[in-house]
Amino acid sequence: MQTLILDSSQISAHEECPTIWANRGLIAIDRNAPSGSVIGEAMAMGTLGHKYLEIYYTKLCETKGDSEAAARAALAFDPDAADEIDPQYPLDPGNKAKVNQRFCDYLLNYPAANDYIPAFKPRYAVQVRDGVLVDAQVRDPLIEKGFSYKLFESSEYLFVLEGRIDFMGETKDGTTLWMDHKFQLREHLLYNKAIQFRNYALATGLNLAVINYIRLHDKIGPKTFVRQPLSFSSLEMRYWKEELTEIFVRIAKECARGEFPQNRNSCGGAWGRPCQFTPLCEEYNLATREAVRKRDFAMRKEWRPW
Repeated sequence: MQTLILDSSQISAHEECPTIWANRGLIAIDRNAPSGSVIGEAMAMGTLGHKYLEIYYTKLCETKGDSEAAARAALAFDPDAADEIDPQYPLDPGNKAKVNQRFCDYLLNYPAANDYIPAFKPRYAVQVRDGVLVDAQVRDPLIEKGFSYKLFESSEYLFVLEGRIDFMGETKDGTTLWMDHKFQLREHLLYNKAIQFRNYALATGLNLAVINYIRLHDKIGPKTFVRQPLSFSSLEMRYWKEELTEIFVRIAKECARGEFPQNRNSCGGAWGRPCQFTPLCEEYNLATREAVRKRDFAMRKEWRPW
């Protein structure tokens, strides 16, 4: 049986160009980002913003709505100390302060009393009470939770969709939903039915979702904080599951053959940025290609949703 485990970014990369997917997913390389590049800064700022929200919503759930305690817990996070253990926030002090301030602005814009309510699963744990170990039921917040969704299984294939969802909860009227945070340096509306969002709806079985845009421009305006609702019908999800299974089959067959066709239409890249792997694809001398790979590319750190 051939097993294939993919997340949304890998699937999107394959649909853009199978060669991109092979380089990033199988060979596991990425081009070395120039120090201080806009792309690198934007990603690091988004990562830091996600961390503040993760701590805040987790604490908000654990304390059953104590917004002050949740805010204090998030603002106590020190990215510099965290970087000493696992570097994730390669930002100058000014940009770290900007993300911190925008998180504070976010709390004012979405006070807990009017915000979505974080969901949780009951979990049994052992706690110490008055010096005695006791069994207790605690809240396991559904914040930054990884998932593995069995898409398809037969005697020939096992296909698993993986991912991590930023937030699962409900509205004040009790409607369940998932939410995905998107930090942006400039306004850019994402396609409502992007692969990532379709996959989250498929894996959760929830028909309602929200894209939580948080923009990092200097002045706060009407578009700084935007929550864009999404909806997915049951029929839409059924068709998507069939289409996604077909994509997995194509990838599985390419892996079996060891051949990954190049989509030359993607070589120019998007937003004026050429594909990072174009220098490798256009170099037919194997020795030169290997030299370019060693000079300009580095092994990717493995990402798993768990």
